[in-house]
Amino acid sequence: MSRYSGLEKEARETIVTQMNDIGEITTEELMEIIRPYFFFDIRKLRNQALRRTANSLMRNNKDDKGIRTCFSCKNKEGKSTYINIDTTKDLKALEKIELQLVKKYKGLNASKKKVKLRKEALSNQIKINEEAV
Repeated sequence: MSRYSGLEKEARETIVTQMNDIGEITTEELMEIIRPYFFFDIRKLRNQALRRTANSLMRNNKDDKGIRTCFSCKNKEGKSTYINIDTTKDLKALEKIELQLVKKYKGLNASKKKVKLRKEALSNQIKINEEAV
């Protein structure tokens, strides 16, 4: 099974192909595509909900300026541990968190550039279509 709970790898690939063919899709439409392939274990579902709630509490922990204070990183045993960057004395943890933020920043910038290029391509298409009329 893939990291997408309740979906086998082959099912996920089929769903992603369908999503890519559609181009635009609502969450509800995607849920209906997933539904025939989806299964879950109630115990696993409960633990996932607990984990999501715990992670959400930590991610939403912010200082008085609204800046996030807690970030997850792997400890020496390989377990995810939340670090409060305002109070930690663990320099290595801060370095790991900084590296995560840099990777996220680069990923978001790459996505932003992709959006910009797509907007430019669509804008040029519209101009060409307007000139043809």
